[in-house]
Amino acid sequence: MRAALIIGMTLAATGVAEAGPVFDRLTGSSVRTDPCFARAYDADHLARNPRQRVVRFHLVRARVDVADENRPQRFTVRVGFRLRNDRDVYETNAICTGNGTLADCSGEGDTGVFRVILAGEALRVEVERLEVEGRRGSSPDLARSDDRVFLLRPAAAAACAAG
Repeated sequence: MRAALIIGMTLAATGVAEAGPVFDRLTGSSVRTDPCFARAYDADHLARNPRQRVVRFHLVRARVDVADENRPQRFTVRVGFRLRNDRDVYETNAICTGNGTLADCSGEGDTGVFRVILAGEALRVEVERLEVEGRRGSSPDLARSDDRVFLLRPAAAAACAAG
């Protein structure tokens, strides 16, 4: 009994026991039902925030063929966004390490680093650096403008549709 208590306390202290909440929020019951989280900014919001470049941002879990990247402690997401006066969609996959109510993510191909945090029914995305390729070129680093924090709410799957 005492050994089980010590093991349980150790797991809780290291975050292993809580590794799944962000993963759980991003995981649907099948490949077709993974929840989409997105935000589209209206003209009024953009007028009040002239340094903000992003007009839309989305995040969805990306199920991949690598078994080690489909579990609560390590999983893949796809993020994408559009910028003002730019028709291109910038998207990348990122590998996330889950730790309780947050996950630290690194974009593939050194596209950036960001954190996903549970925020009620929403997800808060905090960008440290994010520069992503689109069809016509690369985006600027979002962290160099007012595009460092996004509060994403559950959205229709179409809001997270690829490119």
